[in-house]
Amino acid sequence: MTWRIGGSIILVVGIVLGARATGSGKAAAAPAQSSSASIPHFQVDPSWPKMDGHFGVTGNWIFGSIGGIAIDPATDHLWVLQRPRSLDSHESSAAQNPPESDCCVPAPPVMEFDAAGNFIQGWGGPGPGYDWPDTEHGITIDYRGNVWIAGNGKRDNQILKFTKAGKFLLQIGHPGKSTGSGDTENLNEPTKVSVDPRTNEVFVADGYVNRRVIVFDADTGQFKRLWGAYGNKPDDAAPRIRRTPFDLPASQPLDSLTKDPPPQQFNLVHAVMISNDDLVYVADRSNNRIQVFKPDGTFVKEGFVARETLTHVGTVVDLAFSPDKAQQFLYVASGDEHIRILNRATLEEVGRIGRMGHYPGQFFWLHVIACDSQGNIYSGDAAALGRRVQKFVLKGSSSP
Repeated sequence: MTWRIGGSIILVVGIVLGARATGSGKAAAAPAQSSSASIPHFQVDPSWPKMDGHFGVTGNWIFGSIGGIAIDPATDHLWVLQRPRSLDSHESSAAQNPPESDCCVPAPPVMEFDAAGNFIQGWGGPGPGYDWPDTEHGITIDYRGNVWIAGNGKRDNQILKFTKAGKFLLQIGHPGKSTGSGDTENLNEPTKVSVDPRTNEVFVADGYVNRRVIVFDADTGQFKRLWGAYGNKPDDAAPRIRRTPFDLPASQPLDSLTKDPPPQQFNLVHAVMISNDDLVYVADRSNNRIQVFKPDGTFVKEGFVARETLTHVGTVVDLAFSPDKAQQFLYVASGDEHIRILNRATLEEVGRIGRMGHYPGQFFWLHVIACDSQGNIYSGDAAALGRRVQKFVLKGSSSP
């Protein structure tokens, strides 16, 4: 069954410094008329993380583009995967030889912060025994406390597994070795992983080039299975869908973006998440949709998110579940600079947070999101003019 989310849903948006800013700074997610559930409300914390110029230590650090964020299920700490090599010489002036100014130097790729925003530790980068990605993309803390890292550089055909202290444990795939979506040993610009505690399997969103979800044993790296859109065999030869007004032929009307049959192949598999009720949610970013599967790859349903939106980024960039046992809400990082709130059961949009901008509570190239056990949402921006992590504190909920 397919849901079309978007054009027929009327939203009245309340955001921090946004279309209907409130004096309290609350990011009030307004309900869709079809929802009967209370809608969560958030307030941005502009002091998070604690940025005294040194992240609480003597590093004199600065973030590069944010490639991933993740919550540690054991501690509620936020882990950040950022891209030191994305910084230009002006941003890293203190790292030049000789230093051009007293600030700043690139922060470590992997950083851990507690719930209050205090820096805990940092590590990462090339080392013996493994191939660090050329472009860091996606971080996950699994149920055993292991840290998984992916990458979307042109030769990044691998994922890595470390301890929380940064000790290397496992590599799946090898740089520059991918032979396509049928390859069971290598990935191709993988974006994010999720580990199922029921089976100790690692599910990989693969990715920017490959068009599939692929599953391995999380300890040995042994291949288990893979699938493409609708649970079918991925086809790399299938054309990527044309979905922006700049790409459409003159003879193809704009409304074809929402009226055409759904694409039969994934376009850009940007995230994978496993729910408490054992369903696998896949962010098919450029196709503006979520597809849901059983862990064996059996297709369950799909939902389009603002399919008519013409951003070339796509509207399903990253996913996070609300922390209640039923995981009632599915949070979606959208390429049109919103966090969209979906009813997870129906995949209907019931609210949204934020808009494009450079101030607290706004986004510029919103790239990744996460949600902690208290219901607070974290976001990370990837663009050169973004490069920040924000915390949105859950302030309660209201009925539609």
